[in-house]
Amino acid sequence: MQSTTIIPILLFSLFKLYYCVEIVTTAPGTTFYFAYGSNLLTKRLHINNPSAIFYSIAKLNNYRLDFNYQVDAWQGAVATIVEDQDSDVWGTVWTMDTDQLHNLDEQEGVSIGMYYHKNVTVTTPSGQQLVARTYIETKNPKKANGTDIPMERRPSNTYLEVIALGAIESHLPSDYIGFIFSFPTNGKMATKTRREELGYPF
Repeated sequence: MQSTTIIPILLFSLFKLYYCVEIVTTAPGTTFYFAYGSNLLTKRLHINNPSAIFYSIAKLNNYRLDFNYQVDAWQGAVATIVEDQDSDVWGTVWTMDTDQLHNLDEQEGVSIGMYYHKNVTVTTPSGQQLVARTYIETKNPKKANGTDIPMERRPSNTYLEVIALGAIESHLPSDYIGFIFSFPTNGKMATKTRREELGYPF
């Protein structure tokens, strides 16, 4: 086959690859929400956001999972995501009623400057691309691993267990579930009120 024939074929293939990625949108009045922390667990998310419906698991490229701000109810640091070219974050995509997003904002402490919401593009295992709302802490933690993570940036036993249970419930990849368990904790339990909300012990 001559090069003059190969080039158009290659260009056509690239065109198909670039333009035929399936971009999925939600139904009117709903929004995609990408959860990567405690809201992976259905029971946790439904405490404040009963309209949430599971859609799919998905991966957010070029971000890493981390922990930073302390929350009294959890008795430890809570999750955030940080831009990182060497990492990816798996999570769960939910569809939520748009007029109920204020409940999610309140849960994430947007009004007190703890988190801000951002639209990110995530990819499902089937190759669908979704633009989803997610929440990121307003201060990025420095990258650290294992025992190098300071005690004040470690999640409680309860919080990490909720994330892991949500990951298992959602059928996230097994190696990513193992990665979640690799984070050290501060050895504490969440408050009695929070544990009762969650129906602890699980």
